[in-house]
Amino acid sequence: MEIGSIYEIDPAKVPSKTGMPEKPFSLKEIEKYGKRNMVFTMSGRSAIALALRSLVQNRSGIVKKCLLPAYMCDTVFFPFQWEGWEIRFYHLNKNLEADEEELRRLVELERPGLLFIHAYYGVDTWKPMRSLLKTWKKEGICIMEDVTQSYYLESAGAEADYVVGSLRKWYPIPDGGFVAADESICRKGMVSADEFTQKRLGFLTEKWNYLHGEGKAEEKAGMKERFLRKNREMEEWLDCHEGAGKMSREALEMLAGIDEEACREQRKKNYCYLYKRIKNPPQFWPILPETDGAAPLYLAVYAREREELQRFLKSHDIYAPVLWPVGEANGSSLSKEEGYIYEHMLALPIDQRYGREEMERVAAVLEEYCFCKKDGKERKGAGQVTGIRVDANEEVGMGHIMRCMTIAKQLRKLGQKVLFFTADHYGGGLLEQAGMEYRCLGTSWKDMEGETDRLREELAGAGCGNLLVDSYYVTRNYFDKIRDLCKIIYIDDCFADVYPVDVVINYNAYHVRFPYEEAYRGKAKLLLGTEYVPLREEFQEEYRKKCQRIHELARKEAEEGEPLSRKKYEVLLSSGGGDVCDALYGILLGLEGEAVLRKTIFHVVVGRFHPNKEGLEELAAKNRNIILHDHVSNMAELMGRCDMAVSAAGTMLFELCAMRVPTVFFVCADNQQYDSEFFGREERMLFAGDIRKDREDCLERVLAGLKTLMEDRALRERMEEALGRVTDGCGAERISTQFAL
Repeated sequence: MEIGSIYEIDPAKVPSKTGMPEKPFSLKEIEKYGKRNMVFTMSGRSAIALALRSLVQNRSGIVKKCLLPAYMCDTVFFPFQWEGWEIRFYHLNKNLEADEEELRRLVELERPGLLFIHAYYGVDTWKPMRSLLKTWKKEGICIMEDVTQSYYLESAGAEADYVVGSLRKWYPIPDGGFVAADESICRKGMVSADEFTQKRLGFLTEKWNYLHGEGKAEEKAGMKERFLRKNREMEEWLDCHEGAGKMSREALEMLAGIDEEACREQRKKNYCYLYKRIKNPPQFWPILPETDGAAPLYLAVYAREREELQRFLKSHDIYAPVLWPVGEANGSSLSKEEGYIYEHMLALPIDQRYGREEMERVAAVLEEYCFCKKDGKERKGAGQVTGIRVDANEEVGMGHIMRCMTIAKQLRKLGQKVLFFTADHYGGGLLEQAGMEYRCLGTSWKDMEGETDRLREELAGAGCGNLLVDSYYVTRNYFDKIRDLCKIIYIDDCFADVYPVDVVINYNAYHVRFPYEEAYRGKAKLLLGTEYVPLREEFQEEYRKKCQRIHELARKEAEEGEPLSRKKYEVLLSSGGGDVCDALYGILLGLEGEAVLRKTIFHVVVGRFHPNKEGLEELAAKNRNIILHDHVSNMAELMGRCDMAVSAAGTMLFELCAMRVPTVFFVCADNQQYDSEFFGREERMLFAGDIRKDREDCLERVLAGLKTLMEDRALRERMEEALGRVTDGCGAERISTQFAL
């Protein structure tokens, strides 16, 4: 999901024009300014123009000269030019505060009719001089305050004669601004701009469909280009549209349905969370100090290398705007500190569209940017193209493609482009859903050597500098045919041969059984052991949530004085995407008639390639304690709600380690045969055997293991402690750093 940029509008929330009433209403956030009169306008520009007209009407003979801050959006200058005002600038320091001595001198020298002020980014940057505003008001100078960046700020607007702001910057509406004042507001000459409104509704709903609707990647790319182009056209139209436009009836209707308090609270949460996560890095830092209750338009930072940081964020679909470009009117008047503001300021999105998950993502990308920097220079490898060769189908299962996608996400954080190559389209849907670009080779996944000519063409055409390969069907000859094109990283679970590659990865604990060091000495770099387990970031966050639930349970038990009884356990069942041995059906069938089934809820993960999905559905239809999950978007969340698990060996065992879930496991593939030696030791997990060798015995041991876990709480607690020592969940990050050429 993209974060930032212009608001999208849900088509379902666009009111019908037919019979739509223009209901009078007010917004509480505008009421707090305490002004008697208020008018909704088409934009912030229109609000300023209307305020200037009203000021001239209410104060005959006023000197049409205004003192404006030099750091300001150039669109603010347009209404003053339209209405024939003379502009003079006062200066700001890097803390976005005016210098009192300079301002006093300018007021005395220029004798302006109007002083225009702006509280920046949710902080009252005028707080030290608000008492001075009262003095100047008594001397006949009008005060106009723009609250576009600090709409929710409690202290804003009280001393101002006119309060203006842009509402379309705060809410998903096609147009909208306002002017509030104790003096009468001149409505003469206000016009509607229906064409502007309808065009904005059109492309803002198109953005909604782009973000939330269906469609292929190339179709959506075209949609994005269209709505961005239309937005630029509409902003240019506003720049040239002299006068004061009315807010549309559609925007008024949509504003009436907005919960301002909820929006304000969400912004506050987002701001506070992100502020705490980013306040110390040397590459960027918040411009203003954190204040209680801040709910600004953006979280503003200074960045040492702003354009570089902005590009890095954009490569991860996070859009942080620059506020603002230097305008023609103020360009020659800037102080050194104002020049610094314009050159280094970047605005991080924190608006109410997003919650904790999105803010964590922004923070993680920013932290990754810091990680990619060394001594002020970008880490080697950013901007490269990395290919990943992997398959997913009924026989291979989903584990290979899932771990490769985890690594791909880390590579993208490092600023690299990632391109998947598959033999067929089986895994294409999963890749597209994850936002990954892929190309189908149209070859046999079992005949890797037969694809080398086609793969060479694709690698060369895409400019791939690296290729990650995850397949058991590779050969030495396969790698020989492509190794001249790029650096090759191979995930090797089995040590079937010594391959001509640059990096070898085996994150399994059993790697010690094989002579990697002796075989590859001087030939390839080795990434061996559980510190390289490529787990998705979601496991770290979900484990934190699980800990909170455990602590809450412990608190309640302490209050009760004894362990709390529970109605039912929840157990996760998984056997890989293919479940080639039909283990899940065998386990559930063996549980029929057992008391353990009646007191347990089984969450059964059914991969898209499961060979006996119909049989599982029949069992679930007969027993409501069996819940099938055929599309799990967040496996960590599902694991986090389970008390224990039954799983085939493989990468999922490491995921269960990360979530500290006591587990019974079994083997169903050759590459899993050594897992029993590691996970079966030190009370990490209970091993039920190899289901291929003795199916009935394995299934009986699964049932016995489940009963043991349910009856022995002390064992579960020892297991949880042992599982926590296996992996820290940062393996994908460690692997990704090896892809720099």
